[in-house]
Amino acid sequence: MAEHDADIDLAIDFDGAAATRGEILQTLEGQLDADVVQALQQPGTPDWLLAQPFQVVERLGELQGPADGAGRNLSPRWSTPALGHDGTQEDLVDLYRQVLMHGSTDDQRSVLAAGQLVALWGAVRAGVPTAIAHVWEQRFPELDPRGR
Repeated sequence: MAEHDADIDLAIDFDGAAATRGEILQTLEGQLDADVVQALQQPGTPDWLLAQPFQVVERLGELQGPADGAGRNLSPRWSTPALGHDGTQEDLVDLYRQVLMHGSTDDQRSVLAAGQLVALWGAVRAGVPTAIAHVWEQRFPELDPRGR
C-alpha cells in the first residue's frame, strides 16, 4: 500500500447522502414537471435518475419519428448499425428505451413514433425504471396496460 493511501478515510456518511438526495429533489422541483419530480420521489427510484432526470413530451402526437421504425435520419447519438432497414424489433425496443431514459423531449419527438411506442409499449416498459413508465402511462392513458 502506498504511503498516501493510509490517510484515506473510507467512512461513508449515509445520513449526509440521504440529505443530499432530498436536496437534489428539492432543487429539481423548480426545473422539471411536477409529475416527473413526484415519480423521482417514489421509493425504489434509481439514484442515477436524480443525476440525469428524464423528460416527457406533453402530447403523444408530438412523437414524429420514423413510423416504420427504421433508424434512418437519426442523429449520431441514437444511430447504431443495428437500426438500419434490417434492424430487429428488439433493436427498436432498445432504442426506444434509451430515448425514454436519456433523451430530451427534442430527441423523443424526432426518434420516437407514437404508433410504434403504443405497439411496443409492453416490451419497452419492461426495460425502463418504474418512475419513467409511470409518468408516461399517467400522461398517456393509451400506454397504460390497465386502461387498454
